[in-house]
Amino acid sequence: MSKTQSWYPGHMVATQRTIRELAAYLSAFIEVVDARAPRITRHQPLQQWVGRTRRIVVLNKADLADRHATEQWLRCFEREGTAVLAMTAANTDTKKRLEHAIRVLLKPPYRLAVVGVPNVGKSTLLNRMVGANRVATGAKPGVTRGPQWIRLPGGWEWLDLPGVVTPRHSGDWRLKALGIVPCPADERSTLVEQIWPLVFVNAGLPSDWIEWGRKRGFLKTGGVVDEQRTADAIVTGFQNGKFGRVSIESPEDC
Repeated sequence: MSKTQSWYPGHMVATQRTIRELAAYLSAFIEVVDARAPRITRHQPLQQWVGRTRRIVVLNKADLADRHATEQWLRCFEREGTAVLAMTAANTDTKKRLEHAIRVLLKPPYRLAVVGVPNVGKSTLLNRMVGANRVATGAKPGVTRGPQWIRLPGGWEWLDLPGVVTPRHSGDWRLKALGIVPCPADERSTLVEQIWPLVFVNAGLPSDWIEWGRKRGFLKTGGVVDEQRTADAIVTGFQNGKFGRVSIESPEDC
């Protein structure tokens, strides 16, 4: 099994099965993607599973993405007829904004499931929507193997799935840069060669990432730059937005 396939946990298969089984019961799927790469972080086969069930796409981590690019992506999805909004799930206005978007599209009762690839903020979003109510509230057909329903006042029901949907192109460097699929330690220097040209100019950094590592003091005995430590710091820093607002997927061809 290749490196890009070996990380695929069995619980993801179970979640995909659950999605297929429950799609017809749900009012909509809330599909979370990373605003820095909204297309590549979608899971295209999801459309085959959900049938006619509505999807609302949330461009999450919008505070880490280039503002202009995000505006273009929003227009792109809207032209395609997709309900979409950009937000940062950790923000306090998340619940109000998403509930409003749902009410515009749907009528109660609202039966919803949050789905998406790993590390795009699904759990953060769900916790914002249900608060302290993230507990099982009753059984529904087809959810006896792990998924839990959370029932809130006003006709709101949220499906808390135990797993995640996997990306379609798990070998793409952008998915590794965002932490959506693992990047082995011996591949991180190569990954940084992709990331660094996107971040060093706007962040006022040296054009050579090795020089950045030297300035940060990532040195081995003899004053040689520790490239592994430097690469690890750059990848982690990029994922956390330490190098500014950067989008890594262009909406120009949308």
